[in-house]
Amino acid sequence: MESRSKVGLWIANLVMHKTRSISFFLIVTLIALAIGIPKFRLDASADSLLLENDPTLTSYRKTYLQYGSDDYLFLVFAPESELFTESNLTKLEELQSKIVKLDHVSSITSILDIPLFDSEEADIFTVEGKVQTLRERKMPLTKAKQLLINNPIYKDLIISPQGGLTALQINLKTPEALKAQLRKVTEFQIQNDLTALTPEQQQSFQALKQTLKQLTTQNSADVEQLIIKIRSIIQQEDTAIKLFLGGVPMIANDLTDYVSSDLVVFGGLIFVVLILILTLIFRQWHWIVLPLLVSTLAVAAMLGLLGWLNWPATVISSNFVALLLIMTISLTIHLIVRFRELTFEHHVTSLSERIKRTLSSMFIPCLFTALTTMVAFGSLVVSDIRPVKDFGLMMSMGLALAFSLAFVAFPLSVFLSYRGNKETPVKSNLTEFTSALGRWTLGNRSMILVTATLVATFAITGITQLTVDNRFIDYFKSSTEIYQGMKRIDDSLGGTTPLDIVIKTDALLPKDEFEDEFEDEFEDDFGDEEEETISPWFTQAGAEKLAQVQSYLEQSEVTGKVLSLASGFRLLNDLNNGQPLDDFLLGLFYKRMSADIKRQLIAPYHKDDGSEIHFNIRMIDSHPNLKRSEYLAELHNYFQKDLGLSPDDYEITGMFVLYNNMLESLFDSQIKTIFTVFLMILLMFIPIFRSVNLALIGLIPNALAAAMVMGAMGWFGIPLDMMTIMIAAIAIGIGVDNTIHYIFRFRREFTQRQDYEACVQACHNTIGKALYYTSLTVLAGFSVLVFSNFIPTIYFGVLTSIAMATALLANLTLLPQLILVFKPKIPELPTGNGDSN
Repeated sequence: MESRSKVGLWIANLVMHKTRSISFFLIVTLIALAIGIPKFRLDASADSLLLENDPTLTSYRKTYLQYGSDDYLFLVFAPESELFTESNLTKLEELQSKIVKLDHVSSITSILDIPLFDSEEADIFTVEGKVQTLRERKMPLTKAKQLLINNPIYKDLIISPQGGLTALQINLKTPEALKAQLRKVTEFQIQNDLTALTPEQQQSFQALKQTLKQLTTQNSADVEQLIIKIRSIIQQEDTAIKLFLGGVPMIANDLTDYVSSDLVVFGGLIFVVLILILTLIFRQWHWIVLPLLVSTLAVAAMLGLLGWLNWPATVISSNFVALLLIMTISLTIHLIVRFRELTFEHHVTSLSERIKRTLSSMFIPCLFTALTTMVAFGSLVVSDIRPVKDFGLMMSMGLALAFSLAFVAFPLSVFLSYRGNKETPVKSNLTEFTSALGRWTLGNRSMILVTATLVATFAITGITQLTVDNRFIDYFKSSTEIYQGMKRIDDSLGGTTPLDIVIKTDALLPKDEFEDEFEDEFEDDFGDEEEETISPWFTQAGAEKLAQVQSYLEQSEVTGKVLSLASGFRLLNDLNNGQPLDDFLLGLFYKRMSADIKRQLIAPYHKDDGSEIHFNIRMIDSHPNLKRSEYLAELHNYFQKDLGLSPDDYEITGMFVLYNNMLESLFDSQIKTIFTVFLMILLMFIPIFRSVNLALIGLIPNALAAAMVMGAMGWFGIPLDMMTIMIAAIAIGIGVDNTIHYIFRFRREFTQRQDYEACVQACHNTIGKALYYTSLTVLAGFSVLVFSNFIPTIYFGVLTSIAMATALLANLTLLPQLILVFKPKIPELPTGNGDSN
């Protein structure tokens, strides 16, 4: 401890004796790091919101490669007047022609080009020769409308049930290189699923993933440019037509825009708010500029470092910018307050002496607060959610950088620019608050302990009511385009979030149900034709089984559009005068269908060899009764109990499942992070305070603050999400800073006074002000987050502010009362730490 306390003195001497060298080194280092800032990037792709190492991701990729992707955008076209008029259809046609020419657009599916299947004019074998489209305008618009809204494939997909609005399904090009790399990664995972990888295999797999990441990043950049161009086209369209853009790629793109906007807006707002707070506290330009300068350099250096490391920030981890800015200012305020305190007490001492005493007395407590906060953020790495893990690592690195920078930049700046030998104490209600609070604390033990007990009860009962986030649409304000687009698609066009089900044919449709009778009948009638194996699904037994499963999937209120081979069979039945096709007609259709029909109606839902069948579902993410895990449990129960399938006979995957897996891990991640942070902080407190009793007492106020916020979330129905699960660890990590500074000061005062109550008041008069000032900056900084368009960020800002306020009050009221009640033995500060705090 003593040797460490000399480090601050050594830094001060080094800065003042080697001023030019240190200045040159600091400037060169910061410039080198800043060069990396242009390389810093954000990653808001769907993959960045998934559970790390989720085994269902492989199933998702298999389905993607076999049956096609969910990489498409929906452009909702909602005219104020009747859709099926010549004028509106012409506008739709012009809009489609503009978009289809854009780079990265593969094709567009619209009501203008889908076949108008008319059972009055054709049957299943002649329909292709007589098919018309709306683009041709050969059919009366009223009849075309009826055919489209009754089409079992496209109704609720690109046209609303009443035909009042439609959508362009903009299918995106997936680069062949990306597909090939994704196939390599998927095949590698399947082949090595049950075996431990050798070092060579691990290296090979990492190389595959790195290449895939690079290709995915480039593809995301192309999609971003496409969305910008589409929105530019939208801006030029007739205002009488409401246009909403939606789809999974747009959600990821808009998240990036929100994060980028938040970084700029929050940075500016936080600066303004912190200038006001620093002005109220110090009222001297030097002490206003210095914290802002140090914090700005710390954030810029960290951004540059991440750029050099090619480590993108996600929607969650990007919040490190605001936190690092706030916490660096808090650290600098502690140094300023101690420097000013020494000036008030020792106004005759030289500037160099005050700098030395400031650094030598504050190095150890600031080091310990930085380490404990780093441990708190580092505890987030136990989470299985990559953005949360990244956030913890980035904050730990940022705090280490900020601590180093503060203890070099502060003495350097003061030594070079400070010109005052005397400080003017600021007297106001703001600065005298902690002294008054100290007096109140000493006279209200019962009230403080009873209040703490009530808060603990509130917290415990509220925690039992915590739930996890459930609806992705709730992440956005109702005024945003992304919310309005998702809501309109959910309400009128069959849902937004994709869910895929793949079932093995042999498990769902045993051969003895169809094979013998059908093969004999078909062979008798068409024995001359070239032999071709007919899929078992093109039989009455197969069609009925498909219809049974599809009907079950469609009956749920949270299920939107369901597409499968059964959808195509419904269309064929309509063309057969509403009568189900028998084995003969189904088999004949299978043999005679054109390549175009197979590509559009069969291939997306039926594996070439007939061994699998695929159901594609769009879930209504905005439905108030959506319970993801419950719905998936019902599906598993239906497949296993009602259909008699084993878990190996089917797969349920898609973004709906991947997102649910992440949500399901939130409780586990919350428990693991809290347990880890409490254990690590306790283990650090014991050697820091040199007392087990003091360590346990110091932990209680911060545990109460974290529990209170989690309890409030439970009582007020605020769900756990990727951001709110971090609040407890952050509250503890920042809150223990106050605890360390308070107990260090208490130990110093106790060495001189040997009176517990006198020490409490002395701590409130001195270090209490620094705790108050730093907490004000933290509260002010986090309050700015309420201006975000991203609802989790708003909750994060509000709840963290509440946690910080609670932690401050608990450390200035409950902590001293616990010390007074239990009167633990107070270890003396080691020699050389007499000035601590």
